[in-house]
Amino acid sequence: MSSSTSDPVVPTSNHQDSLADFLRWMVAQLGYEWEETGAVGQLRLHESDRPAFGGRDTVRVALQESAVDAGTESIDLKSGLGSWLLDRLKESGLAVHVRPREQPMAVQDISSRLFSAYRVENGRAHLGGCQLTDFPFLRLSFAAEEEGQPCVRHLFVAYDGTSVSDGQAQDLGLIDVEPIAKSPPRIEENALNALVASGRRIAAKNSSSRDPSASTVEPLLITLVWVKQAVGQLHFTVGDATAALPFSGWAKLIEAQPFVAKGSGASCYHLAATDDGRIDAYDEIATCDLSGRRVLRQELVTCSVTGKHVLEEFTESCPVSGKPALTEQFAPCATCRQRVSKSVLTRDTCTACQKMSKIKKDDPRLVWILGEHGGLDRWKRWQLSETQSVYIAQADRFMKRLLVVVDKETLAIRYLATSSRMSSTWTPIESALQAEYLS
Repeated sequence: MSSSTSDPVVPTSNHQDSLADFLRWMVAQLGYEWEETGAVGQLRLHESDRPAFGGRDTVRVALQESAVDAGTESIDLKSGLGSWLLDRLKESGLAVHVRPREQPMAVQDISSRLFSAYRVENGRAHLGGCQLTDFPFLRLSFAAEEEGQPCVRHLFVAYDGTSVSDGQAQDLGLIDVEPIAKSPPRIEENALNALVASGRRIAAKNSSSRDPSASTVEPLLITLVWVKQAVGQLHFTVGDATAALPFSGWAKLIEAQPFVAKGSGASCYHLAATDDGRIDAYDEIATCDLSGRRVLRQELVTCSVTGKHVLEEFTESCPVSGKPALTEQFAPCATCRQRVSKSVLTRDTCTACQKMSKIKKDDPRLVWILGEHGGLDRWKRWQLSETQSVYIAQADRFMKRLLVVVDKETLAIRYLATSSRMSSTWTPIESALQAEYLS
């Protein structure tokens, strides 16, 4: 059975502090008074700490090697002030507790940032609930060297035991942290030990050693960075109408998301309400030109005659054009007598009647008509046009012309008229006499 003889290795990481910066951080974390003059830092000791330093009330530290003299010690994390500060930090437990410096701390900090992104016409945005939860991110700090200079290298591990990318560490504020003034969030000892174990595995994997059995050096310090996650809802209210928009994410990174309207499906930050209380995108709400009601723009149609934007209930579909028009903008065609929109009428005759095409008797449409009304087979030279609802057919026989308007679905006669070949005027055939032509 073989065993590794490799020396412990230092994991690689892009996150590191100079010894001077790490010393400053430890001093701030412990709350000591600290002053810097040039390249020399001075720490004022508490009375209870002075015996460890020969009764002195201050300790002077050279922040650069050139500043070392008889009364000023160099920074060394294995002895002197550096080692003493590390020991003081470890007295509180396995891990030191900190938080991102720029992290929102209260619900109000988040809600005010979100509210500013939205505009609600004749209404308001308010918080429908928000919960902040702390999640522990692990920071393992190792003594290392970079270009021959001693430094402290940091490795970050997420609360679920996975590695943290450089970008995520920067975005979440794991690099710039501050002490937690009051009691830190609680973490079970087993959970902390499991997180540290995950960190050690990641540290070994991230080491520059190619020896799979190599182990990492012991970390100088274990730190928990408590990152807040926010989960909540925004409520938008206009009168009695309310719409909700859930949000969730890391408190430092959370941004206002667009409201996605149920009615129009539009994404927006500017909201309004219809007259019947539906909240939607402001740009998707319009006024009916006839009733004055505020509705969804998609519920309006454009009248093909007047160009007005109105609710569909005030319109009909023109059987000739297939386009909607206000009911009041319909009139009968002088030829086929069908109600059509005025936009398809020229000198009181609709487009369908003006543009008939010659057809043969084997045209399927004519076959259907003649099959239902056999008497029409006596007529010759058929022309035909059609709308969405009827067939309009004309035929000749001797000196007469016949006009037949047939329902497309039932093949029932809608209108029957005759005219002389020399006249442009059609004479309706009374119902009692129609059988002579149709049978």
